[in-house]
Amino acid sequence: MKRAIRATLLTAWALMSLSAAFSQEYTLKLNVKEGDVFKYKMTMDIDFGGQNVTVTMPITNKVLKIEESGNIVMESAAGEMLIKFGDQEMPQPAPPASKITYKPNGAIEKAESAQGGLPANNFNAAFPDKPVKVGDKWSHTIKGQNGAPDIVNTLELVGVEKLGEAEVLKIKVTLRTADTKESEGFSGDGFNWIDPKTGMLVKSEISVKGMVAEGAPMPLNGIIKMERIP
Repeated sequence: MKRAIRATLLTAWALMSLSAAFSQEYTLKLNVKEGDVFKYKMTMDIDFGGQNVTVTMPITNKVLKIEESGNIVMESAAGEMLIKFGDQEMPQPAPPASKITYKPNGAIEKAESAQGGLPANNFNAAFPDKPVKVGDKWSHTIKGQNGAPDIVNTLELVGVEKLGEAEVLKIKVTLRTADTKESEGFSGDGFNWIDPKTGMLVKSEISVKGMVAEGAPMPLNGIIKMERIP
């Protein structure tokens, strides 16, 4: 009898905890200050004409300025790129840094880069203007930069998880080139893990198809991962 009562209480507690997690609301925005630095390791596993190519590169995002409007100016600087093709490893010099101005909701206001299109911007996520809870969906259009096409980004808050000691929000990401058929253009599917305190990316894993990258002779398919590092 006591075991039955204990099991019933534990079940009720679990259901209440689950209900609370699903009903909790989060107000998402970029909450950073000048001088903040966010470092990442980017890994791309690419199908290059039937051959697997792995590209790794460190990326450092630094907050340069908080404007009176609340917009955030960040510099995104990549380190040396390492391309692994079979048993060969080919170091490549770091590309020029980009300077990107974000609105407080994470949408890109302006991007400055010495290179062509900015495919990395395809993974940018603008947050909604109201609090969200698990199960909520929203979408926005990422304007193409330097000739790159517009991308429609559809997002859904699917859960709350622990990464190390941090509580993060797991957000489903669906990317499609605007004004094209489902099977055409660029597409991406995966997840972002966001720090609800800062609005910054902690981890990302996106499968992409038809991604156009600077210097590549053909659109690329593969998996792109980002992971925040100390």
